[in-house]
Amino acid sequence: MKNSAPHNKLVTFAPKLLSLTIASVLSISAFAQQAEIKSDDKEIEKIQVIGSNIRGGQVAEALAVSVIDSEMIGELGIDSLDDLLQLIPENGQNFFNEAENIGGGVNSARGDIGTYNLRNLGTGNTLVLLNGRRMVNSASYQTEEVGGSFVPVNSVNVNTIPIAGLSRVEVLRDGASAIYGADAVAGVVNHVVKSNFVGLTVSGRWSEYDEIPRDTQTLTVEWGKDFNNGRTNVSTFFNYFSRDRVNSQDDPRWSNSDFRDRVPEDSPWFGDFAFRNNSANSLFGQFDLVSSASGAGVRDIFTDSSGEFETFPIGDARCQYALNATTCGGIDGQGTNRLNLNADRDLSSELQRASMFLFVNHEFENGMESFTEVSFYQSKTNLRRHATASFSTSKLRVGAENYYNPFGPCGSPNRLDNALIPDVPCSGLELTIDNYRFAELPRIVNNDGDTYRFLQGLRGSFGEWDWEAAFLHSKATKEDITKNRVSNILMSEALFDPTPAAYNPFSGGLDSNIERALIDVVRKNETELTMLDAKFANADLYELPAGPLSFVIGFEYREESFIDDRDDRLDGTIVFTDYEGDTYPFVSDVVNSSPTPDNSGERDVVSVFAELQIPLFENFDMQAAIRYEDFSDVGSTTVGKLAFGYRPIESLLLRGSWSEAFRAPNLVTINESIVARNNTRTDYACLYAAENGGDIEQDTLDCRNSIQRIAQGSDALEPEESINTSLGFVFTPNQDFTLTFDYWSIEKENTIGLFGEENHTLLDLFLRLENGNSNCDSNQFNSAVTRTDASSDEAAIYTASGICPAGDIRFIDDQYANLDNRNLAGYDIGVYYDIDTTVGKFKLSYNGSFIEEFEQEAGGNAAILVQAQESGLIPASYPVSGFADLIGQDGNQEQRHSARVSWRKDSFGASLSGNRIGSFYQSSLTLEDGTRYIIPSMTTYNATLDYRFDVNDVDTRVRFGIRNLSNERAPLADRYFGFFSDAHRDFGRSYYLDVRAKF
Repeated sequence: MKNSAPHNKLVTFAPKLLSLTIASVLSISAFAQQAEIKSDDKEIEKIQVIGSNIRGGQVAEALAVSVIDSEMIGELGIDSLDDLLQLIPENGQNFFNEAENIGGGVNSARGDIGTYNLRNLGTGNTLVLLNGRRMVNSASYQTEEVGGSFVPVNSVNVNTIPIAGLSRVEVLRDGASAIYGADAVAGVVNHVVKSNFVGLTVSGRWSEYDEIPRDTQTLTVEWGKDFNNGRTNVSTFFNYFSRDRVNSQDDPRWSNSDFRDRVPEDSPWFGDFAFRNNSANSLFGQFDLVSSASGAGVRDIFTDSSGEFETFPIGDARCQYALNATTCGGIDGQGTNRLNLNADRDLSSELQRASMFLFVNHEFENGMESFTEVSFYQSKTNLRRHATASFSTSKLRVGAENYYNPFGPCGSPNRLDNALIPDVPCSGLELTIDNYRFAELPRIVNNDGDTYRFLQGLRGSFGEWDWEAAFLHSKATKEDITKNRVSNILMSEALFDPTPAAYNPFSGGLDSNIERALIDVVRKNETELTMLDAKFANADLYELPAGPLSFVIGFEYREESFIDDRDDRLDGTIVFTDYEGDTYPFVSDVVNSSPTPDNSGERDVVSVFAELQIPLFENFDMQAAIRYEDFSDVGSTTVGKLAFGYRPIESLLLRGSWSEAFRAPNLVTINESIVARNNTRTDYACLYAAENGGDIEQDTLDCRNSIQRIAQGSDALEPEESINTSLGFVFTPNQDFTLTFDYWSIEKENTIGLFGEENHTLLDLFLRLENGNSNCDSNQFNSAVTRTDASSDEAAIYTASGICPAGDIRFIDDQYANLDNRNLAGYDIGVYYDIDTTVGKFKLSYNGSFIEEFEQEAGGNAAILVQAQESGLIPASYPVSGFADLIGQDGNQEQRHSARVSWRKDSFGASLSGNRIGSFYQSSLTLEDGTRYIIPSMTTYNATLDYRFDVNDVDTRVRFGIRNLSNERAPLADRYFGFFSDAHRDFGRSYYLDVRAKF
């Protein structure tokens, strides 16, 4: 572990230095103001610079900001801001995407949603603004891997901002908590919406795809007018967007969830079962006799020695005896009938979205200005998902009296011939269901979302002071309804029904009576933000020898809240108890959904901040800021920032910054009640035994299945804190060419995360390896892992591998915690060149983001595992998830690039842009010798051609565009649809026609 002593001294010293700097300058300024009252009124330019609360100041040059203007956005041909996320080099993976969340169930944030993730630091570490002020968080939240497992995260849903209404998007690539408060750790993104529009503009777009049967339509109307001799402006715009779904059957690449045939023959992963992503759970399941198989006379005839048998479609080569007209049976061990999960599930939902913004700006006769903003957003999505299977931790049983039970009561028309099962009692035999999926119908998810925002502000001036104050209220709601879910209670009743209305698990899904157990599952979410702010600025507080000293001081109060209202069958209102006695809060009544209590929380936050722009010399400007923020639930914090801009020669600007940033624990991690989550995980103690104890194919052991993790919120969590530094230059040899370079680093402490289920199984394996099999007292092993007793067959395999036997995992106790440091470092490059020639004007730009360090320091038990792996005790193919070096791992690309060239000559224009996402590796595919599976880089190009002309004095523009010009497809990965959808898109080439008319 790195020595942190020098770092801590810096953390302690820097705020004191900053405070003294501000206090000293304020004292000098106050004295000067008393001695001299200026008589000349200087007009302050009304331009707000992201990263500063001072309008029109020179400090803008010292800030590393990327600006994407409306012209560039239009030429990229994107339909939503979540599309723009893919094209910003500084942005990382979009974890809130539908293709990747297809396995997340009701606990995923579904519907129309996208979030920023600057520097891949994680969702919630980027502050998102609209016209310089905070936005309400998305109503729904989900989990994201931090450390070794998944913790709740939430952030702003950027899709509530329509692309068509944007004037520009500003990306501040630096920590800015001293300027804006909590969450501005990786940076800040400000969306500037057109708010003073005059005229009428109508535009529409139609697009279609080469590879898939999707089309999209967009309609935008902008209107604005000046009143009161120009003192009042009312403007509004409306945007409507509609798109078709993308289904797994739309392209052969996705249609089969077994991707082994796409792995090249010369690859070390050729034939690797990791790419076999179809499911062992299907409508033809495995069944276990509850009573003794030998006592019933069916051992080694209908079942194996443990009383287990499998079912298959009639006519299958594995059939050993017929059960009915559709289904046959066989002794367990022949391999389960596997289900193609991609037979019918969506990569992207069907979507309709509407947005409306209204702005009213008015200048009073005394010069004071009023600005009003009202916006409303609504979305509706429909998504098809694969059917569900019971968790391995909570199985269902077929009653002995079930009408369709082949070992049912005497006289039942579906009982096997008595001559074949003479020893099976006439009362029948009860069966446990295993490897079964209620796959008769897909799940249908309808998600409706609404967001509204109201802002009323005033600004004005008195003397040399500018002031601005505003009140903001915003609320977001989501209603998520999943159809064709299965109730454990209703299914249990159906499985014990002696009449023909019983559920038939032996029909292969044909006339199974599934309807009697189907339910709708509802999740309702709500978030709210209320904010009041005021700030006072003087751009010419005191005239220093090198120029005017600028100062701003401000106050902000905000209230944040959330409500997560879960279905009665998930929150414990309707309680299911399984045959082992497990019940709420460890088991829910919804098959394949973890129990989740209703949850809510709120906090008040009070902030006081100050900022100075100090022209120390004519060629050296400095920014100093400090902010105190007090949270009603997690205490208070004070952070500061220092930035400078130094121009040794006219063409070269050197810039740098040092800042503290923080992120408070989100409301979910603080207020969440005890939550049990079932996630598909590998039990590495089991895997080690299988690989070293003679069960390589896992015919006896089952080492990857649903493992239940228990966690709960904690008010003992501390805010995450970071130190951000940057140093760079801007080189402008002439007005047409600019080169920028910025090196940055983030040292983040107290990152909130989890040790992780798989890491807990690795720790359990480590302790078993150290212990051997001489003393198998369970107290010797990981107490966080609770297991069942191993069967005799399982115990023999563990013993043969040299470690003590271990049964299946019942649950793992894993609590949210402040982990050790997370360190990131890298650099950004920008090149901009404008060329004016006789054949037209050209604009060239390039932006590249390069990450050189991305590390989650391993402390405590994580450090023990890392050392054990480095020593060879734990195999290299067993990853210590979430700790040590994360660069290049699972979507953490080392490089991202974007480039663009545009041309305009009179009425004609054209553009060509490219986007490249660098390579990374998928850690779960690492081979025993440490060889990594590399997912190669992906480059896409977009092209546009437009023509502008007048039609009856109407300024008209027609643009034809091609997205993904070369029809590049996403590289193969071991994921739901065969590609890494957090990082890549796989829809291929598309075309669009865009028409705009200005009246």
